[in-house]
Amino acid sequence: MAYEIITDSASNLTKDLLDRYNLHMISYHVTLDGEDYLCYDPERDYAEAGKHFYDRMREGAVVSTSLVNTAAFIDFFTPFLEDGKDIIFVGISSGLSGTVQAARIAADDLAEEYPDRRIIVIDSMGASLGEGLMVIGLSERRAEGMSIDEAAAWYEEHKMSMNHIFTVDDLKYLKKGGRISAAAAIVGSILSIKPVLLASNEGKIVSFCNARGRKKALKEIAEQTIKRIVAPEEQVISIAHCDAPEDAEYVASLVRTACPVKDVIIRYYDICTGTHVGPGTVAIFFMGQDRMLDPASDAFIPHAIRTIKETGSRIPAGISAGVSAGVAQAKQLGEKIPATVRQAKQQISDKLPVGRKSANADQ
Repeated sequence: MAYEIITDSASNLTKDLLDRYNLHMISYHVTLDGEDYLCYDPERDYAEAGKHFYDRMREGAVVSTSLVNTAAFIDFFTPFLEDGKDIIFVGISSGLSGTVQAARIAADDLAEEYPDRRIIVIDSMGASLGEGLMVIGLSERRAEGMSIDEAAAWYEEHKMSMNHIFTVDDLKYLKKGGRISAAAAIVGSILSIKPVLLASNEGKIVSFCNARGRKKALKEIAEQTIKRIVAPEEQVISIAHCDAPEDAEYVASLVRTACPVKDVIIRYYDICTGTHVGPGTVAIFFMGQDRMLDPASDAFIPHAIRTIKETGSRIPAGISAGVSAGVAQAKQLGEKIPATVRQAKQQISDKLPVGRKSANADQ
């Protein structure tokens, strides 16, 4: 039985990709200084709109977003069901939005009216082109002849291997979204702290490390890609940016030099999801090993120790002060520490050299 694949505009797929892979998109809405826009409009130039939008944000425009509600999903799904088609819908991570839950309610409601049709709702556990690349993979599985159940099972099996690594240029947008405190944003800006963030195993945004200066942060996301990527010669990886094309190309060049990737897709960040990370954000997406563990998991501290050792990072001055600062930052980011401060101190002091100076900031 034929089935259609639908995703939300958070997947960051542009019209050319939607057409090439026979995909459908339901769009979020964003409000910019009181004016409502569709996040995805097939008649609008994606890059031109993105540049305009992020320039307006830099100028201080007030922006807000809204999820796709159940009624909108019912309206969008119904024509496909009436045409005798089953549906796979892939939505932004439930750790970031209530969209998937709204889609599931719509699917349950429609099941009563269309008992012979199927709607499978998939929580992508990701966003932006991380979600988008997986949706493209889903389309490729369909073209190979996979049934709707086989294709959905493929997505579920592989989605946690999709890595999402990014850095932001201005901490105020994370502060606005409640990811860090106002004090942390001020201090970070003064010290030129650029956080490197990842999508966790819980589908949430978590802090991986901090870099002193923009260039170091960009190098870090490239280095993490090079370390984690699997079979790069078989992969088309992607980079999304919020009006930072030169930085996106810089990251792409670092990865291309070290990895024989099949290709790199570079796109402007979807304006809806871009609202929450802000102008200057650069994110990279690829299939790899060791997706970031959630700080709430028991394995987080050993994982963090291993990563710090591999990257050559050190606690700058004193275990107590270093760990206390880390715990405070984690709390500001809304993250949980799985062990007590004392336990964390002991684990790190047993396994990690201390007292060395951190690397200098970018020149």
